[in-house]
Amino acid sequence: MSEDTLLHMIEEDKFGLLKVQAKAIPLSADERLAAGFAEIMGFVEEHDRVPRVNPSDMQESKLAMRLAAIIANDGQRQALLEVDGLGLLKEPEPPASLEELIASDSGGLLDEPDSDIFDVKHVPRSVTPAKEIARRKPCPDFDDFEPLFKQVQADLRARRRQLRPFTNPKSISKGRFFVQGGVLLYVAEEGRRDLDSGGRTNARLRVIFENGMESDLLLQSLAANLYKDGRRVTESHNETLQAMGLEPDTPMATVYVLRSLSEDPQVTDLEDLHKIGCTKYSAGKRTEDAANDTTFLAAPVEVVAEYEVPRGVEQKVEAMLHRVFGAARLDIWFEKRGKNMAEAREWFIVPFAAIDEAIDLIQSNAITDFEYNPEVQGMVLRSG
Repeated sequence: MSEDTLLHMIEEDKFGLLKVQAKAIPLSADERLAAGFAEIMGFVEEHDRVPRVNPSDMQESKLAMRLAAIIANDGQRQALLEVDGLGLLKEPEPPASLEELIASDSGGLLDEPDSDIFDVKHVPRSVTPAKEIARRKPCPDFDDFEPLFKQVQADLRARRRQLRPFTNPKSISKGRFFVQGGVLLYVAEEGRRDLDSGGRTNARLRVIFENGMESDLLLQSLAANLYKDGRRVTESHNETLQAMGLEPDTPMATVYVLRSLSEDPQVTDLEDLHKIGCTKYSAGKRTEDAANDTTFLAAPVEVVAEYEVPRGVEQKVEAMLHRVFGAARLDIWFEKRGKNMAEAREWFIVPFAAIDEAIDLIQSNAITDFEYNPEVQGMVLRSG
């Protein structure tokens, strides 16, 4: 092809077909951090306030958690100080009083509800046995799934994932792991969801078991099996951070649920008594001296569950849970030898399954649609 012909083709290239697009250069970790902070500053400039954890706006919630994570990470905070033209990263003075702490709650998580959210009656959820039993058969492409099972087992050993009670069929979806009868299983495929004859959402699933078998269970059939002898597997630490739009090295705090091991009849007579609290560290470290701490009723405790959240958010999640279970709060003083020993303001008479479900609803941004009903001892849809 002659040079003249080539030049003519370039000149006549009206649609830019001969233009070569430059390949995008991947952002470095520092560039991603700066871009994420620039997004936060853009929000502040547009709305004239810092982003808040907002149950009705997942994007604003992500920005709020990202800002809290940056402030909690001294290295990231120092790296961004030069570009912080709005003073968002200035280290705040500690509150001088409880009143000042409450006044600083810009997210409104400590506010009283607008109405009595507990004045509602619902029938308890019933578990209907599955009408169809799907047969298990060898999985022909198990080699494709085996690495997933090995990774999940490694995550469980390293506590990057945890086992939780199964409480809601809504947690069953493609890509989720569960344990049934001691066997790890994976929901590999999910068909179209429809209402069954009982008015429940149902779908045909392809379920792969760690022992190399598979089954085409219905969603409600799997739920019935998991209610009986199953557990759900939480998302991995990195997956949770990614969903929040946070970096893998984000410092994490803990929201925990405890059970008292006290032998005092004042405590042992209270069924389903749990403490909901938070700490910047692990629940085990926080409760090392529980027997000498009136916060823990001056008795040893058992850690029922721990939930990781970005550091700086833990107190807001704790406050949200305390408000959700306000009707079940143990509003009394414990006595020892005739003297007041401890005020049980963080202790609630509520089944652990309800607490675990509330955590799920917070993570899925659906908590505002639900409330705790003491009569059925579970989370129910809010009226109205």
